[in-house]
Order: sequence, then C-alpha cells, then structure tokens
Amino acid sequence: MRHNGQPVILASSLPPNLISLSERSCTLVACPECGRWKSIKRGMVTPHRGPHVPGADAWPAEFRPSPPRCPGSGQRIRIDLTFEEWRARLAAGCRQAGQRRRTRVMPRPKPPAMRAIVQMAAH
Repeated sequence: MRHNGQPVILASSLPPNLISLSERSCTLVACPECGRWKSIKRGMVTPHRGPHVPGADAWPAEFRPSPPRCPGSGQRIRIDLTFEEWRARLAAGCRQAGQRRRTRVMPRPKPPAMRAIVQMAAH
C-alpha cells in the first residue's frame, strides 16, 4: 500500500468525533475525502474505492467499470493521542453540544380559510 502524497494528519488535529480509538480493537478514522469509516494499518487509511461512476448502472455487470480509488486512501495519520486523552476530548465535545440553546419556534398566523365554491356563488 502506497501513501497518497498528502502531508501527515495528526490525530490530535482531527475532531474527536471523526476518530475512534480503542484499547482492544483497531483504530478507525473517517476518510478525509469521502467520510467512510476505515481502519488504520501501518499508519495509513486502508485503501478503498470512491463513489460509483455515474451512469455505470446502465452497463452490463461484466463490462461495468469499477469505481476509482478514493483520493483519501493511503492518507498517512499519526496517532499522537492516548485513549484517555481522546476520551476526555470526546466527553468535552459532548458537554459543549449539550449546553447549546435550542432555536425557538416562532408560531406564524395561519391564513384565513377559503370559502367553499357553493358559498361564493350564493353570496
């Protein structure tokens, strides 16, 4: 697997909801290009295909072109956070989201109902 030539992304620079660190299983990250959750192997986002080619559904299956490789495949990511630091950042982000005010719903007056056609002709 080759890297995509982009500069290394530090895990501490990503929002905590776009990375998933775990003590037991592999680290997951949202692809910076397409947003798919992919695992990190050898310090890079695992290779994956991008969105489907437009109009490819009309082709027969044996001649259908495969989608191109996603430009975010092979993105180098350096994990510079511990599980505890990531968990604290995630908890702080959840608290901040919970403290935001909701938007107030402003009721608008309803337009008057139209009279029936029978009532209009009689009037």
